[in-house]
Amino acid sequence: MNYTNMIKVVVSTIICNSLVWYDYVLVGSLTNIIRNLFFPLEDKYSSFILTFSVFAVGFLARPFGAAVFGHIGDKYGRKIALIFSIVLMSISITFMMIIPVYNNIGIYAPILLVICRVIQGIALGGEAGNVAFLIEHSKNGKNNGLLGSYEVLSAVIGSLMAMLVIMITHHFTGNSFVIWGWRIPFFVGLFIGVISVCLRLRNAESPAYCMYKEQKIPLKLPFAVLLKNYKRPFLLAILIDCIENCSFHILMVFFVNFINELSLTRVDHHCINIIASTGIFVCGILTVYFGALSDFVGKKKVMMIASIGLFCVSIPVFWVLSQDSYILIIIGYILFIIPFSAVLGPVNAAMAELFPINIRYTGFGLARNISSAIAGGGAPLICTWLIYITDIKIAPAMYVMFWAIISYIALSVIQKKDIYVD
Repeated sequence: MNYTNMIKVVVSTIICNSLVWYDYVLVGSLTNIIRNLFFPLEDKYSSFILTFSVFAVGFLARPFGAAVFGHIGDKYGRKIALIFSIVLMSISITFMMIIPVYNNIGIYAPILLVICRVIQGIALGGEAGNVAFLIEHSKNGKNNGLLGSYEVLSAVIGSLMAMLVIMITHHFTGNSFVIWGWRIPFFVGLFIGVISVCLRLRNAESPAYCMYKEQKIPLKLPFAVLLKNYKRPFLLAILIDCIENCSFHILMVFFVNFINELSLTRVDHHCINIIASTGIFVCGILTVYFGALSDFVGKKKVMMIASIGLFCVSIPVFWVLSQDSYILIIIGYILFIIPFSAVLGPVNAAMAELFPINIRYTGFGLARNISSAIAGGGAPLICTWLIYITDIKIAPAMYVMFWAIISYIALSVIQKKDIYVD
């Protein structure tokens, strides 16, 4: 594949995957608005727990999406699966633009919100195949770490876009933001969705998959073959991804709510949002750096060191984030982002290389989304619950430390014979 086509594939992937994460993170970033409009309870903690439960429901739908789109991607091609996933996400965005709130239709409002969240989860589950599509453009697997990091970068970009669009919309709509202005970011997402569908339609199939399809007949049931012959790599892929998923959703969703809405500090909300957005931007840059670094020093080594780092900084990070000091909060973000980025950069390639090409879309997608359901989607909910039952501000650190240990152990047992390179 020539350099021009590679750039085209990378840019298309970043834009399309950014949309998926943009829409998905919008719900998390609008937690305070959503809990007031859809769960108007007097008890703040109960309202938050219900809202974060809806956030978690989307993650439970992701493995189903990964199984369905994985079957399509491995049997019929990566391109068609990725087109369908972006169309489905655009549909969910449209629904979020027009969904009535609790005061309009009562209990049906949160039910419709859950349905929207399930559609989002299914679409995001299918979008995981982006990684298989990307690394299959790498020659002999030499740049797998770097290419895999672009998918993560797009998730960071999408998340950052969600935060920035919310801030801009809030600025221009003022008090109307909590009434109707919160819907505008979803309209922006729909516009990006149309562009993304057009880009996906113009993309060619991955060279490695085309070569595979010319030489062999695709499996009839990739999922069955995965469970029958690849149980060990499947389990390892799930476990090494747990610390990434846990940390990602704590950084993207929980930290801002932890500082702003749970009455843990008395700092200005606007300044906290700026700090969070800047931190996520830096995280995106570092992710690509560590992805490229892993191609030289080894993905396993980088991730193991990063897992140790997250274990060590968890308690200090949650302590400084609960202090009434901008400097300490910035330090907390820095302490968390560096080891987190080192996990985030190589993780996609490390997981995808555990599967051969005939089941890669299914294997990676299911592993990523089962890991998300186990350790990621429930992270904001569990962290809120831990603070609620213990009344200890640093209690969520235990959750991060637990998954850091699990992922480290899983990484330590991966051997060279477990790696597949096209």
